[in-house]
Amino acid sequence: MLHTSDKQFSARQCGINDQLEVQNLKIYGDLRHITYQGRYTDQWDVKGFNSLDIASIGFESEFKYITLGVDVSSLPFVKSTLAIHSADDFFRIGTSIARGSVELGNIRWISENKNDVVPEISVDWETHLLARNISAEINPGIHHFGISGTYLQSSPENPDKEYYIRDSISVMMARGEYGAKLGQSRLSLEYNYINADIYLYGIFHQESSYKRFMYVPLDAQLHWLLAQWNYKNLKTNLNYVHVAGKIEANQDRFFETLAPNRALPTSVLKSLSFSFLQKMFRIDADLDAMGVIGGAEYQWHLGRKYSFNPRVALDSYYASGAIDMDKQIETLILLTYNKQHEIYRRELKSAGGILSLGAELRREGSVTIALDYSVTQLAPVYSSYKEFLPGESNGSEGDPATSPGGDTPSGIDTPVTPEQEKKSGDLETEKGVAFRNGFATHLGISVRF
Repeated sequence: MLHTSDKQFSARQCGINDQLEVQNLKIYGDLRHITYQGRYTDQWDVKGFNSLDIASIGFESEFKYITLGVDVSSLPFVKSTLAIHSADDFFRIGTSIARGSVELGNIRWISENKNDVVPEISVDWETHLLARNISAEINPGIHHFGISGTYLQSSPENPDKEYYIRDSISVMMARGEYGAKLGQSRLSLEYNYINADIYLYGIFHQESSYKRFMYVPLDAQLHWLLAQWNYKNLKTNLNYVHVAGKIEANQDRFFETLAPNRALPTSVLKSLSFSFLQKMFRIDADLDAMGVIGGAEYQWHLGRKYSFNPRVALDSYYASGAIDMDKQIETLILLTYNKQHEIYRRELKSAGGILSLGAELRREGSVTIALDYSVTQLAPVYSSYKEFLPGESNGSEGDPATSPGGDTPSGIDTPVTPEQEKKSGDLETEKGVAFRNGFATHLGISVRF
């Protein structure tokens, strides 16, 4: 999906699922393998990896006015649902509750200097979640109206590990949708809103001692508008997404964004009095990004009992985003205290297309078999990545990146070095990287009898 000299991300999954319906009882099962990994380089390499094998089973029993359902997975995670509805499904009110834990993976900080006393710090991240949902819908004639709300929170726990991430998550999600059947076409409108307050703590645990070496408070909001119109073999869509996020540094002691020296045993610290690990970092950051994507998909159906169904989808997109960052670097050596500010703004703009080609081979009968394959490629037409350092202008008045470091006790502004000047402005991108990134492929087989 993404592969550059300093950033990388990819994900893979494969799975098998089955479903059995007997009168008003539906039973289903799923077995899935998921792997994802990422890397980001900035003085230290930060690498993340996770591999999950998830087995789940569930049932849904529908009566005249009530529907009950239970899902159980090996994460472990359990979800139960209850819905009350009319016999003709004119209205439906439902609620669900889910609880369990999810292993989000392992994160490693790897020093560029292989000769460091501690060249790597490895941290595990597992979250314990509780989710509650309530929904309602009505279906008058050709119309459909639906609303739902979900509250998700985590329960902080201290696993018996040397390094781990403990989270405190509170997420509110709201959704509204409208649909209408207009002859052979269907119109769908949808709006999603998410507000998340997330606190991440990096903990070093040794014997009875617990030290916090990372503290990241993140406040984020997402707005997503979606419109779809389907007519026979043609599907069209238009999406608008806006994301805003903020990390606000806490000036209290022991609440640094990153304090690497606290992630080391006392015996090692004694030999690192003047090392990089004596530095502590506090980060203020504001993120604002938006994207518009829309396009169409058309599928042909050639044949009846044995059919070949090719399809082509073409979408265009525009995305832009900016992050303003103030990194405070605090250094404490013996009785000497020093604070520096690194202030900069990064902007990304991109426009282009997304091409997807696929085909389905299908055999209809008492046993229906279908083989489906597709490939998708992101093709940027225009991309711009810029970094503005202190004292530079990006054409916006009052931009935080153009102001000095601010009034801080014994603080100084980081000077702009020749190496930093090379990064300033419109950055060069690696040749050929556009078509090495943004690639996805899918293969699926289905059997129905």
